[in-house]
Amino acid sequence: PPPPAPEELYTGPRSDRLLSTGEISGEYSAPCEGRECCKCDNCEICRSMTVVPLGADVIETWSTSCLFCKCPPGEPVYFLGPIVAGEVRTRDPGTNAFGGMTFSARGTASGGYKKRPGSQKRTFQKVETRDLAGTWCGCLCIPKCNWVFTTFLFCTRKKALDEDRYEESGLGCALGLPIPISGTRTRVYVNGLPTNRFDGGYDCCGKYIIHRYRDPGCAGGADFSRGHPPAGSSSFFAKKLC
Repeated sequence: PPPPAPEELYTGPRSDRLLSTGEISGEYSAPCEGRECCKCDNCEICRSMTVVPLGADVIETWSTSCLFCKCPPGEPVYFLGPIVAGEVRTRDPGTNAFGGMTFSARGTASGGYKKRPGSQKRTFQKVETRDLAGTWCGCLCIPKCNWVFTTFLFCTRKKALDEDRYEESGLGCALGLPIPISGTRTRVYVNGLPTNRFDGGYDCCGKYIIHRYRDPGCAGGADFSRGHPPAGSSSFFAKKLC
């Protein structure tokens, strides 16, 4: 894609009294939040979010939490599992809302998030595909009460094809069954701006998963088949080993 104009890259103070993407960037945390997943009574705990500016009107978020799942009588299942997701959000014109998430000058954001004390402004650091090359291992969790809590373990090798594409192959295991993994993922651009999201793959159950990289050694993602990850959707987390 063509390089963005200088004004699209600007993240500093604005003249229209709106918050700049630089001002809202940083580390956020939030209290527990109840969710409905399958038939379970759930609560998300240890919720945190990192906001990074991609330009004047675009941000990228990385959020993590743990999902505590308690199923109804007759299906006495308790589970504490990770949820990791990353999203690119574009400013709603004339507002401090980005893709439905509203930020305030007090350091708060929708969903009960509040900027952590001492949080510093963040800048976008592009993850290079050559730094992703190597061996990765992780897990994908699918909360299903009648399936207990299905966990899909996997190990793969990644090979850079160019600065925006990499090839991945390996093997996973779900319910004791081996599942081959292979495919090519391509970096997602938004308004001509590069992100650390890579498109082009599905999980073991056919759910559309976008891989988002916090840094060259840590990846996460969730089911984006319906735009944003719905409650009860699969979520994965992976680390680079070597």
